[in-house]
Amino acid sequence: MTTVRTATIVGGGVIGLSLAWELSGRGIQTQVIEQRQIDESTSTIAGGILPPANLDRATDPMDQLRGLSHRLFPEWSQRLQRATGIDVGLRHCGGYYLANSPGEKAVMLGMSDYWSEMDIACQRIAVDQLQTREPSLQPWLSQQSNLDAWWVPDEYQINSPHYIQALHKACLAARVTVSQQTPVLDLRYDDTSAAVQTADGWIKSDIVIVCGGSWTGLVSSRLRLTQSLIPIRGQILVVKTERPLLRSVINIGNRYVLCRDDGRTLIGSCEEEVGLDKTTTEEMIQTLRQFAIDLVPELGSAVIIEKCAGLRPLTFDGFPMIGRVPETTNLYVASGHYRSGIHFSPATAVCLADMITGQTPAIDLQPFRVGKQQNRQTETA
Repeated sequence: MTTVRTATIVGGGVIGLSLAWELSGRGIQTQVIEQRQIDESTSTIAGGILPPANLDRATDPMDQLRGLSHRLFPEWSQRLQRATGIDVGLRHCGGYYLANSPGEKAVMLGMSDYWSEMDIACQRIAVDQLQTREPSLQPWLSQQSNLDAWWVPDEYQINSPHYIQALHKACLAARVTVSQQTPVLDLRYDDTSAAVQTADGWIKSDIVIVCGGSWTGLVSSRLRLTQSLIPIRGQILVVKTERPLLRSVINIGNRYVLCRDDGRTLIGSCEEEVGLDKTTTEEMIQTLRQFAIDLVPELGSAVIIEKCAGLRPLTFDGFPMIGRVPETTNLYVASGHYRSGIHFSPATAVCLADMITGQTPAIDLQPFRVGKQQNRQTETA
């Protein structure tokens, strides 16, 4: 395998920055090209919930990827803080999963059985226990007559904006070149190198890795991925109180409420297929706000500080794309992580860097190969 000395990464979200940091640590001169500002990526507005995982018991490829990342995150957060001085807010806070409808209960019973098989701690608890542990929920809990609750101690949260800031700063400290407000117009490759085109001309390197999130397939028709990623919008409301009102993540269906150390409360989320539209809607923001107030009435007086939306890249089979583009020698893709971009970032970076440098990744990347998502119809080559 040809030694890789230079790499260009298209996309400055969490996957692109994580990979840039990892490659630079292996002696590869790396540059990142981002079409907007780094702090405008979807990664910065993510809730940052890291559900439990166990690599030792994982057999499903997604569980293996999640398990490896879950294992790596404590080390990564410490390394980032040493390198940048930024606390990324990794907190072993645990999470509660609540269900009061038959459908939600059925899902949670299945999930708790699965977690048990994976040797992941999951304890069904009584409502009065939950009320003692999370007193801010007491008014809501007193109105519930048929609620079931589960406690999952190995759930983490991470402060997503701080994580992106730390990765960005760590990349710069490692002499990664980061170009912002620089759209990529096209790419090309041959047997010895690859290049990306910007308004300033062509930038050549040994390899190119496209980490463009929902925009990945639009970078170039040569990827044959123009119809292989579906952007799914998620909206989040952020409010502020004097102190955190919750100690742990509260999950109900696909919605959640969690508190940062500074009293910021994140309320999310939704799943909307609206193309590349990143705007928020007042209807959904009000729905999220009412959901949170019903759950924690004290949030009724909280100050709204942010309304935001991001696009999650979804592949047709739910598996992210991590690997080399078929029929090329120096073009790679890392995208399609959907709602798990933050969680999967360390494992994606480490495993893809292993592949690029000719080492054997800790987990098999074959299930995440790029070829199966490529368009079947012929596109411009």
